[in-house]
This record gives sequence, structure tokens and C-alpha cells, in this order.
Amino acid sequence: MKQILIVEDNPTNMKLFADILDAKGYKTTKTYDGLEAYEEIKKNNNFDLIILDIQLPKLDGFSLLKKLKEENISYPKTLIVSAFAMDKDKQTAKALGCEHYITKPIDIMNFLSMVEKLTN
Repeated sequence: MKQILIVEDNPTNMKLFADILDAKGYKTTKTYDGLEAYEEIKKNNNFDLIILDIQLPKLDGFSLLKKLKEENISYPKTLIVSAFAMDKDKQTAKALGCEHYITKPIDIMNFLSMVEKLTN
């Protein structure tokens, strides 16, 4: 069973992502801020994918990725799901090793297709 870490501070989006993924047979771990996600990644490095929002409390998504890289903590492929569709944000994501970026509101079929592609 593929394990996915969801990092999302909006309860509605968290429920949507988790419900979709759980229904498709993925095991999900939910975190609501970047610092909580950082601790989860450090303690459990068995995730197959991270679904990451950018604008998060305590530690934003880009800062989370930078911190993991700086500390040489390996992490799986990351799918950024953000309300920000600016080219600058997409370039920052790419520079941090994330070429996978979906904007909110999500298209459920596109979201699932990307998750399946990244976890296989």
C-alpha cells in the first residue's frame, strides 16, 4: 500500500484530498503545518509521495523543502497543490526539485492521475 503525506492547513482541502486518496486505497498521513510535516518526515521516511501546500503556518511549503535539503534529509517525490499559480512559484518549486505543481481548486481526475503517476 502506497503511503502519502498530506500537508494542508485548510480542513476542507485536507478532507477532500484524504477522502479521494483513501477511497483509491492509499494510506494517508495528515499534517496541518510545515513544522509538523518536517517532524513526520524525519521520523517516518517511508512515504511514497508528499502532497504539499505552499502557504502553511509555522513553516511554509518552500521553506520545508529547503530545510529538508539543507539537512540532507531524503524525501519522496512531491506534488505541490497550491492556490498560487504564479510562474515565480512554479520556478521556485522546480528549483527545489518539484516539477509537479497543481493549482487549486483541483480537477479530481487530474489530481488522481498525477498521484498515480508519481507513486508508480
